Amino acid sequence: MTQEVEICLFLDSRFWHKKRSIISLYHQLLHKKVRFVRSEEAADITVVFSPKLKTTFSVEREDPLLILAGDPVSAFQGVMYAARHFRTGRRLALGEKIPRLAERIIMLDIGRKYFSPSFLRQLLDEMALFGFNYLQLHFSENTGLRIESESYPELVSEEHLTREEIRALIHYAADRCIEIIPDLDTPGHMEHLLKNYPEWQLEEQTDYGRQSVPAALDITNQDAIAFVFSLYREYFELFSTSRYFHIGADEFIDLDHLARYPALANNGQEKFEAYVNSVAALVRQAGFIPRIWNDAFFRRGENSGLSKELEITYWTKWQREMAPIQRFLEEGYTVINFNDNYLYYVLGENAGYSYPTAHKIEKQWQPELFSSEQLIDITNHEQLKGAAVAVWCDQPEAKEEKSVLIDLIELMEAFSAHIYLNKK
Repeated sequence: MTQEVEICLFLDSRFWHKKRSIISLYHQLLHKKVRFVRSEEAADITVVFSPKLKTTFSVEREDPLLILAGDPVSAFQGVMYAARHFRTGRRLALGEKIPRLAERIIMLDIGRKYFSPSFLRQLLDEMALFGFNYLQLHFSENTGLRIESESYPELVSEEHLTREEIRALIHYAADRCIEIIPDLDTPGHMEHLLKNYPEWQLEEQTDYGRQSVPAALDITNQDAIAFVFSLYREYFELFSTSRYFHIGADEFIDLDHLARYPALANNGQEKFEAYVNSVAALVRQAGFIPRIWNDAFFRRGENSGLSKELEITYWTKWQREMAPIQRFLEEGYTVINFNDNYLYYVLGENAGYSYPTAHKIEKQWQPELFSSEQLIDITNHEQLKGAAVAVWCDQPEAKEEKSVLIDLIELMEAFSAHIYLNKK
């Protein structure tokens, strides 16, 4: 059995409540034992408080390592920045670390594929190491609902996370300065949720008569809307400590041929946007900031009544009718970069996607580069809140969770090269 290497760490008393997390992470990730010492002279790593830094940290000296931090979160991030150096061998850059991206997100599709609590804890550990601070759980899809529902137990997939497991995960994440973003996608991607309620499925006029669209909600049916609202309300309680709630609004129906759908034949886009706005208002009333995908709004250069209280997770412009990122910026929206050309990890390489590579993320992508090579001007940077690596489980059996984690570690390391600007 290999003996753990000991690291002596002096931690300012203001940050002592992070001791347990630091000990655990250095043990799990580096196989190093942390011993807290009472003097800076005896320390391999010294972390002290600096009021000038407020919410950032600064590497002042490399050997022995001296880190200044403005608050407990930045102190923790500084210690994990050092841990990245120990594990990867990447050089420590001296100076203050200014976040280039306030939010560094991993999005995980647990709707199509079950991921165990053990996997999720390991993922959170690795996220902490590489400076990620949000885990978005996309927990409902056409093929599954994978978080326990007390209101609709018949809809919950056989393999799922219990409410207690989610509460434990939220607590585990918080110890690592990571927040969970719940993601319940409507009114599309709902085939599983609507399987027992065909009367709430949108209808399409085809050559063979009217047919139901299994994955699309009839957004003009008040009973259908009440069902969706009740589902959101149940999960509001479970995720009450979260800041954001993602409500989807992507890939609903063929928005270029609304006349095919009798319920939406007249003012269909307006009805769709009214539905999205109503869900967003529900989310806001519950204390969350709502987020949606970009593909359905401002298409073909048209105006939109979309609520300005929504934040936009911009993932694609694969269709020419889709609005460019600049349109959302001009409209005043906050955006998060989910660039599907570089940051989408799609199991089975479905829908024409190839697995992303660490080299492409580190050397060819940058936070201002959006899908279809759209590079935004640095003057819009205040509206760019973050970026995400997204794991989509289109073919859930294509990889085991262990392989997914191994691949993600490489991608997260590459992504971490973009997190900070260095101010000397």
